[in-house]
Amino acid sequence: MTAGTISASTPTVSALRIAVIGTTFSFVWSSAFIAGKIGMASSGPLTLLSLRFLLAGAILTVLGRWLGPKVPLVLRDRQALLTALAAGLLTNAVYLGLTYTGMQTVPAGLTAILVSTNPLLTSSLASAWLKETFGWRGVLGLAAGFVGVIWIMGGRATSVPADAAGVILILVGTIALAASTLLNRRVVGRLDPWNIALIQLPASGLALLPIAWWHEGLAISPNAAFFGSLLYQATIVSIGTTLMLLWLVRHGGTARASSFHLLNPVFGTLLAVGLLGEAIPATDLFGMVPIVAGLALVLRPGR
Repeated sequence: MTAGTISASTPTVSALRIAVIGTTFSFVWSSAFIAGKIGMASSGPLTLLSLRFLLAGAILTVLGRWLGPKVPLVLRDRQALLTALAAGLLTNAVYLGLTYTGMQTVPAGLTAILVSTNPLLTSSLASAWLKETFGWRGVLGLAAGFVGVIWIMGGRATSVPADAAGVILILVGTIALAASTLLNRRVVGRLDPWNIALIQLPASGLALLPIAWWHEGLAISPNAAFFGSLLYQATIVSIGTTLMLLWLVRHGGTARASSFHLLNPVFGTLLAVGLLGEAIPATDLFGMVPIVAGLALVLRPGR
């Protein structure tokens, strides 16, 4: 199987099913920024992430006995294993490590908006590297969504200022996320999603553990909010979004899968306002219109 192709056994799924799973993925992904803000009130960002991924790996191992794949992990396919490992480290250790660190000085709603710039980069790389065809409707949809994101960011720059260093960390992390999506595309047809998650999550926790100990001393303030945030992020967010993203990449391609990050400003802003009491500029509401319209075009790309 060549890069950028799906195995012949991959079933064709409807655009509606992709839309439902993709929208759910975006909602859960956006909620992680809110849960992260709550958890970081009681621990450092890297400590929270390390514990989150280690707990997710432990839960996957236990559940795997009943819910895991029937296909055994093929250890001989070293290239696929290493690619899956690299993708997981880029997503969890690099992207989330930088994003959570930056989120200490950047509002959660704005963080979701910044991450939603990912589809434009991912689709461009997928077209150049994986030779994925996206169609003019897909390109137009991404452009419309990106215009909405830029509009929202422009309004945020004047109404809700954020720390420049934090914004840069989040944007660099978003580049790592785009690269990881491309790598995941290369392995979803060769390894079962459950096995990929079982490789990526605990490895990311172990990679962040010494860094968290060095920078933060692994210090936490144990309380109900911290443990609730940790459990939610380990189960619903880490396990849920990993499996949903791998499914989307396999059945929809990297560009279409990443396009659901365009919904992050919608869900991220609404959740930040409702749960954290963050202010919502009027520009956010206007910017959501081209984002939703653009996503509708992305889900119906020309062939």
